Amino acid sequence: MVSYPLLSQQQQRQCPKLKKTAKKLPVLFADSTHQLWQCDSVDGLLILKVCNHSSIQGSSFWKGMNKLFKADFPANLLHLAANSDQLAVISPLEIPEIISVEANRFVLARWLYDEPIELESITDEMVSQLASHIGKCHQQTKKTWGAFHHPVLSAEQWPMLLHETIMTLAQNAPKLISDDMLKMTLQESQTIQAADFVPIMPDLRWDQFLQKNGRLSALVDLDAFVYGPRELELVLLEYLLTSRQIEIFKKQYGQYVKIPDLTVVRRPYRVLLFFMNVLGEQNLDKWLNRDISL
Repeated sequence: MVSYPLLSQQQQRQCPKLKKTAKKLPVLFADSTHQLWQCDSVDGLLILKVCNHSSIQGSSFWKGMNKLFKADFPANLLHLAANSDQLAVISPLEIPEIISVEANRFVLARWLYDEPIELESITDEMVSQLASHIGKCHQQTKKTWGAFHHPVLSAEQWPMLLHETIMTLAQNAPKLISDDMLKMTLQESQTIQAADFVPIMPDLRWDQFLQKNGRLSALVDLDAFVYGPRELELVLLEYLLTSRQIEIFKKQYGQYVKIPDLTVVRRPYRVLLFFMNVLGEQNLDKWLNRDISL
């Protein structure tokens, strides 16, 4: 009998039987939090993601997510199927069906056949579709924030936990920021007020999506969805888009939600994202001096 890699017999009882040996997929990033396999099953082609606990424990991104949003990753994988169903209703993009999942261990999802996105091949249509996806997510407002399945933190807790998270992450990498810059950022973080919270992806990158014929078709990585301030995701977008793409994004996004003023929050949120290592930049001055803004 063909077995799923790294899964016990008990775990495999909830999974469709395999037709042949699973194919291991390459790890794209050194700090990837899952090992991946393509699985040809009696229920069709699937993708198996098995938690890499050593990578998770050493990940500054997940340290930040678990500290700030109380995300409880990877235990929160238990709620991924419900999260997927919720996001499928909100987003115009295809969301993969979750076939089986176990907290702290693995996710088995439906394989989507579309293509990964190459940065040099991003079209204006893709940018517009990204804006529609994010705009529709940002219409789903709550007065509380935190883990996507259970956002129970109050608005009053946002500046406090933001301050604590930046301080904790900075203490883990003290050589990356000057004392003066850290002091200024921490002071600013305590003044940030957020009234509404929406679904956001603090790890938003183009490689989280698939495309077909030059159009965005699917969003495949849902692990980091939380409820948080829309401004945080928009600050991250300033690193993903060119000046021209920003204008396309603003026009389409503005059909769903008014673009907020990011001036007051930009530095604290940029410092937070830097220490969470969302895009791998190690030079804080270069990161803060990004001159493209919404």
